[in-house]
Amino acid sequence: MPKNYNLRKLILEVLESDELSKKKILEVIRSKSGIGTSDKTFNESLMALLREGQIYIADYDFTIYNGVKRIQSIRPEGIVFGVSRMDFVEIETIIKQMESNDHEDVYRASKNLKRIFRKRMDELQSEGTLNHPNGADSLFNQTIFYMNSLGEEQKRSLRNKLAWSLSNNKGSLELFKNIVDFVQAQE
Repeated sequence: MPKNYNLRKLILEVLESDELSKKKILEVIRSKSGIGTSDKTFNESLMALLREGQIYIADYDFTIYNGVKRIQSIRPEGIVFGVSRMDFVEIETIIKQMESNDHEDVYRASKNLKRIFRKRMDELQSEGTLNHPNGADSLFNQTIFYMNSLGEEQKRSLRNKLAWSLSNNKGSLELFKNIVDFVQAQE
């Protein structure tokens, strides 16, 4: 098995519990596994995982600048990565986190859900089965607004259907299209 495959597996294991910067991922891998890998091999593995959609860019860690106020360059060590979640239960959990009282949890959940929503929209648009004139973000906001305006039972039902439609389960893309069509009709 190629060395890159093992490194990609290690990256996914490290990111399983939290979103981390490139610098921290490399530190954890080197300290836990004792693997001394080159930056080139590490970058290649990160890019392969990113291209495959197994990880995503979540944020940027400004602490790498050690308090410098006037930042004039982007350092790749500060890019924060997370594991892409496409499982029904994990997506439903993200949707439920949007109802949290902790603003940080709501913000993170909203970002994650919006990213998954955009990816689904891209799939439909590449098939030519959907064209939303205002874009994925507008439709995402409209969907969440509509869901939050429902009674508790209808909200739970739509939340479950939305979670299923955003997952990689059988029939999920067709359900997503139906939800999008329904939400658009509510305008």
